[in-house]
Amino acid sequence: MLADKTSFADILEQIDRIDPVAYSKNRNYTSGAVSNLSPYISRGVVSGKFIFETLLSRYSYAQCHTFMKQLLWREYFQRLQQHFPDVAYREIKPGQSRKRGMPLSVMLGKTGITVLDDAISTLYLTGHMHNHVRLYIASLCCTLGKCHFNAPAAWMYYHLSDGDVASNFGSWQWVAGTLTGKPYHANQNNVNEFTHVKQYHTFLDTAYEELAVMQIPDVLRETCQPILETILPDTGLPQLEQGTTLLYTHYNLDPFWHMDDRAERLLVLEPSHFKKFPISEFVLKFIITLTGNLQGIKLYCGEIDALKRAYPDMRFLAREHPLFAHWDVAFDEREWIVPEVKGFYPSFSKYYKDCQKKLSVYEHR
Repeated sequence: MLADKTSFADILEQIDRIDPVAYSKNRNYTSGAVSNLSPYISRGVVSGKFIFETLLSRYSYAQCHTFMKQLLWREYFQRLQQHFPDVAYREIKPGQSRKRGMPLSVMLGKTGITVLDDAISTLYLTGHMHNHVRLYIASLCCTLGKCHFNAPAAWMYYHLSDGDVASNFGSWQWVAGTLTGKPYHANQNNVNEFTHVKQYHTFLDTAYEELAVMQIPDVLRETCQPILETILPDTGLPQLEQGTTLLYTHYNLDPFWHMDDRAERLLVLEPSHFKKFPISEFVLKFIITLTGNLQGIKLYCGEIDALKRAYPDMRFLAREHPLFAHWDVAFDEREWIVPEVKGFYPSFSKYYKDCQKKLSVYEHR
């Protein structure tokens, strides 16, 4: 995984290496031409809009179409979170009662589905997991294991270097069927095809009709509640002198944001936030390392209210995000590929249809 490359120059080189034509042909395969940019998009170092417009400078809209559509999936989940701030906890379409916790075998990487167990080990080591494999594992937990999405989704979010509350928990709801009402299934033939393995005689090695009515496989019956905790550095209150302080979060580490302004720059990591949405030590180090692209930035691990009390005359400015809507500060709008399309859409297809109307201007460039 290339998430160890944290300099902005390296990230721009990765964007230049994107081949959207190859991506459109094989993105669903674990060996496919994926971009490896998701950690930097999730952390707000670069936006989907920036990547899309960069690609359009070298490729036609038709060539970029599939890649752009995946970027819009991310924006769809961001809009979903704006409408449902508790998307990580509450089912959008309540369904049947489900077990709490997650299958122990999944957490241990001992499901018996070899390629998925290997992917779980890789996740622990690198913070990376291919998107298609994430769907497979979510299906084991929710569709077959009958677990509520929250605990296993929180476990995966904890370890992902590209962890994004909206995209992660929204995707798990999509798999569980609590977003669209249609749960996602994948059998062993599907897993074999897209991961280039040949494994047979597993509990997944059956027809889709049988998967839909299958009882919980024995290997998925025992559940656990993963213990997830984030230990933040002890920073104390920062020393701030300028009249304006730009507040960065681990969702906005954009080097271009007000880059020419004379202002204090402060990465705020609130303990209360990480109690709700804990991340691993690996992910925390990755986030802090990315601040090397932000000249003069300081780190504050504390609550926003304490910061405001310490500096009552300071002008604080942040970038809009539902996770930080409780901050009583001024907000800039985020960058969107299609800023005009907002609000709740019950499915991505309906959201995408409205986006296409706005994106038609690119077809004739």
